[in-house]
Order: sequence, then C-alpha cells, then structure tokens
Amino acid sequence: MPSSFIRPPYQSCRLGSALLAAAFLIAPTFAAQAQSGGQKPPPPKVPVMTVETADATVYKTYPGRTEANRHVEVRAQVDGILESREYVEGSRVKKGDLLFRIDARPYEAAVSEAKADLASAQATLAGAQRDWRRISSLFERGVASEKQRDDARSALETAQAGVKVAEAQLQSAQIDLDYTAVTAPIPGIASRRAVDPGNLIGVGDRLVSIDEIDPIQVTLSYPVDDPFVDRPALNPSPDQTTQAEIVDFKGPDGAAITGELDYRSASIESGTNSIELRGVFENPGDVLRPNRYVRVRIKVDEVTDAVIIPETAIGTGAEPNSTVVYVIGEENKAEQRRVELGPMSEQGRIIRSGLEAGDRLVIDGLLKVREGAPVDPQEPEQDAGE
Repeated sequence: MPSSFIRPPYQSCRLGSALLAAAFLIAPTFAAQAQSGGQKPPPPKVPVMTVETADATVYKTYPGRTEANRHVEVRAQVDGILESREYVEGSRVKKGDLLFRIDARPYEAAVSEAKADLASAQATLAGAQRDWRRISSLFERGVASEKQRDDARSALETAQAGVKVAEAQLQSAQIDLDYTAVTAPIPGIASRRAVDPGNLIGVGDRLVSIDEIDPIQVTLSYPVDDPFVDRPALNPSPDQTTQAEIVDFKGPDGAAITGELDYRSASIESGTNSIELRGVFENPGDVLRPNRYVRVRIKVDEVTDAVIIPETAIGTGAEPNSTVVYVIGEENKAEQRRVELGPMSEQGRIIRSGLEAGDRLVIDGLLKVREGAPVDPQEPEQDAGE
C-alpha cells in the first residue's frame, strides 16, 4: 500500500477521543428518556370561571374643558380721576365689595344742586296749591272767573310736574355719585387691575375682571356616532339633568367633584362632527381653574342579564379586528370562541354574543392556551362560609 494512504498515528488518537466524548454526552440523554418513559409535560394550569349573567352599569368618559361659571368685565360708569384701588389682586371678593373709588366731588356737587332744585320745585308747588285752593273757593262763590280757575289749575299741574322733574334729576345725580364707588357685581376671583389710580378714566373703561369659579362650568362633546347618543344621559336639559363626575380630581376633603349636565347644543359642530354639552360642578377649594382640560365620567346605560367577563379573558383572533376567548370543553380541552364585545361596565366587559351562561371561561394566561390542547383548569377558591 502506498504511504500516502496510511493514516498518521496522531489522527487516529484524535478520532478515538471524539467518539468517546460523544458517547459520554449521549448516554445521559438515553438514560433520562428511559427513566421518564417518554411522558409529555403536564397541561398548563389556567384560572377559569363559570359564566353567569348579571346586571351592569355602563359609564363612559368624555374630554372637557373648564370655564368660569360667570365672567364679568367691571367697567367705569362715570368719568373722573381714579382715586384708589380697594381690593387685593387675585383675591376672592364678595358681591358688593368695594373695588375702586373715583373722585366723587363733582358728583357730590351735582347732588347738592339737584337737591336745591327739588326744594325750589316743592316751594313752587306749595304756592300753586295755595292759589288753587283760594281760586277754586272764589269760583264756587261766583267771585272768580272761569279763566282764573283754569289758570290756577294749570299752574298747579305745572308745579307738580316740576317737582317730578327735580326728583328725577336728583335720582340721576345720586346714581352717578354712587357709581364713583365701584363694587363687585358677582362673587369670584378678582384679576389684576387694568388701570392704575391717578389716571383719568371715561365711561366704559375696563377696570378689572371677576371670574366666578365655585361653582365652575365644564363644556364637553361627544361624536354623533357615539353608541349611546340616543340615551337620556347624553341629552340633558334644564328640566332633566344628568349627574356627572370629574375624573382624577378630588375636593379638599377627598370627596369626588360632582355636578349636573343641564345643556345640550341643538346643532352639530361641523368642524368636529360632535355635539356639545355643558355642566355646572361644585368646586370646593378652587381645585379647578378655568381653561383646564378634564375628563367627565357619565353613567350612560344600565344593562340587565348581561354576560360580563374580565378584560384579561379577551384575546385577539386570527382574523382582522376579531376578538376571541377560550372555554373549557370536553376532557378539559381549550376551545376558541369568537365573541362580539359590548361596552365596558363597572363589573367588566359586556359580551354581546359568543358566550352563554354556564360556559367555563379561561380568564387569564391565554399565552399558555392552544386550540384543542388540554389545560388544567383552576376553579376559584370558595369562602369557608359558602
């Protein structure tokens, strides 16, 4: 045999070592299979529940924005020099609280003049009354002529009208004088001043604004294709209000901020294809301020004899936009069911179709479940008293 076909001694040694190592690795595998007898792993344990029907309350949450319940621009109603500011900017004021003072001296003089004019008119009236009594008496005795009687009556009526004019002028002067003390027309939070004391102001000049925020208004909207658009809860009116709650906010005592929806827009907003609602909510401690975005929770429906399951029992089906659940069939094998979802309720997800009372439903661990594969159902533990 040619020398080129003779295997070198060192290659034979390496081949023998590799075979020996492989034998050691394979031996435990065969031993484990022989020991286990080829058994499959046990079926996965999954929690299950028996489907029952029950009554459910359906709530929905809609986005909204807060607004002042009333916003008032306080403006000057008389001309003059602004003498002083009597409130603290940003503080809460009551209705009737003094906000500003305008120089009142010209208006005090006008009131004094009007009072003097009234006194003069009253004196003229008193003289006309005396003349009328005298002339009418003489006319009855045939001493005074008819013209004298008519002239006396006209003088009396003119004097009476003069008194009324003087009274009206005094009332007008007094109103202007009262306007020199600018007071709060509503309770609320007073803004920063718009004019500093010392400035000459005219009728209509803005001085300050006041926002009433307790209670506070919230405007919200919902789409016209909302499934509950025809429910009374989404169609409130002043005569039929809807109870609502602000989500994620609490009052100073930890209580929920609640209110009533009392308005629904008669038209649909063309830009958003939605319908606007308005509600008034108590705002203790001024927790909410205007122009804040909030979420409003409304009870929109109540369902009787509904099939309700937890969200963890719902999975995604193979078909687009499909949802499925797993029920326990014969021999504890999992069966996939396609279901139609209803709204979310306080008790869980409402199922419109696909499940019936009495079905044993897998409520969690769906990743461990396969169609037709056996599972180890774990029923919920019963209380000792049951």
